[in-house]
Amino acid sequence: MSEAMRTLQRGYELMWREDRLEDALIGLDPEFEWVVPGHPEGDVRQGAEATIAFFRDWIEPWDDLQVDWDLLPAGPDRVLAVLTMSGRGRESGAPVDMRVGQLWTFHEGRAARMVMYDDVDEALREAVVRRATAAYGSGDFEAVIPFLAEDVVWEEDPEWPDGQTWHGHEGVRAAFRERLESTAITVEIDELVARGERVLTLMSWTAQGQGSGAVGVLRPGVIYEFEGELVKRTRFFLDRQRAREAFEGD
Repeated sequence: MSEAMRTLQRGYELMWREDRLEDALIGLDPEFEWVVPGHPEGDVRQGAEATIAFFRDWIEPWDDLQVDWDLLPAGPDRVLAVLTMSGRGRESGAPVDMRVGQLWTFHEGRAARMVMYDDVDEALREAVVRRATAAYGSGDFEAVIPFLAEDVVWEEDPEWPDGQTWHGHEGVRAAFRERLESTAITVEIDELVARGERVLTLMSWTAQGQGSGAVGVLRPGVIYEFEGELVKRTRFFLDRQRAREAFEGD
């Protein structure tokens, strides 16, 4: 278990098992953001005090609230928590069940951001993409394979020199050998959008030839299409705008 996962595990224990909300959240990064997309009072709460106030408002309508959680790695300095919540409405007495995802980002050992997902599957897909991206950015190409369906289609941009379409795990391995084994590459995700069964990433790639030492920078877009928990199709675009248009148009 990573240090971030241990920190989050202890935080959830303080919140949900020991009723020590302030102790759990007071140590957040000073610029911490608690993000709930689409919330009627605004998406973002910033800082520990605003987060604690929001949290209390969030759980106030519940009685007999029971919360369980699973923690999953979600890329460098990120942890995905899948929470299962059950209880009764305080006024109605009606049983309520909820399952949500919370994607946490850590900075220098402290929680810096949390994004809430009503659709847990979307959160899981984002975690898969971030982990796979971190793997091939570190040069551990084999670690990408478990995230791909056996019949995955790996499509390079036709505008790339010798752009090809590769099929299956062996095809992806061949693509890595041909494209990346002689190149050291650093990958950063600049923007990520998870929507349904697809994920769009806009990245910055810094590549250095291991023989020549020449350095090049690309800013591609990649669309990942999922089948269940695995990537079924990957589409690369040299031009980010074309990637956005393809993602919005599909």
